[in-house]
Amino acid sequence: MISRDEIDGLVLAGGQSRRMRGQGGPAVDKGLLMLDGAPLVQRVAQTLAPWVDTLYISANRHLDIYGRHGLCVPDDAEFGGDAGPLAGVASVMVRSRRPWLLVSPVDVPRLPMDMPARLAEAAGGKAPLAYACAGGKEHPLCMLVRCDLQRDLRSYLLEGGRKVLDWHRRHGAVPVDFGDDPGLFRNINTPEDWRAAGGQGAAS
Repeated sequence: MISRDEIDGLVLAGGQSRRMRGQGGPAVDKGLLMLDGAPLVQRVAQTLAPWVDTLYISANRHLDIYGRHGLCVPDDAEFGGDAGPLAGVASVMVRSRRPWLLVSPVDVPRLPMDMPARLAEAAGGKAPLAYACAGGKEHPLCMLVRCDLQRDLRSYLLEGGRKVLDWHRRHGAVPVDFGDDPGLFRNINTPEDWRAAGGQGAAS
């Protein structure tokens, strides 16, 4: 079993949230949206924190607010301005001092509390990467990945690669089934998703 002192954590909050703003609407930073009295970034950080040494936040704006919840790392400039979530993973991998990185997007309000343990069990000694599945869907950004894949990931991105599952498969990633509940790991991508989750306003 992989131990806590071998793992750093990463909350991916660097996206542009285009689908949340609606046509002509104001910019929205999903990680700062409030749910049950706490911003989404805090909810995700609290799930990962007990399992990791250092908790990083991949963020490209509102660094002062995100910095309350972890060590902020903007995307490295070499990836350009729109390289997707794997750019956040690569930018943190090169800074991490631990062999493993536990990752979750910021907009997943229902993370199972046993996610870190089950991914660690699946990956330990078997594969350099494990990721979550639930309700018949794959959730490749909810993952545990070895940081020594950083060079390959950077090359993949600089060559134009963006698809997360394509990169996973080239490394023999292990899918971990968390059951039939389709609500687990479900992202909040639109205002309708947000209302359905019971969300309110934004953090300040």
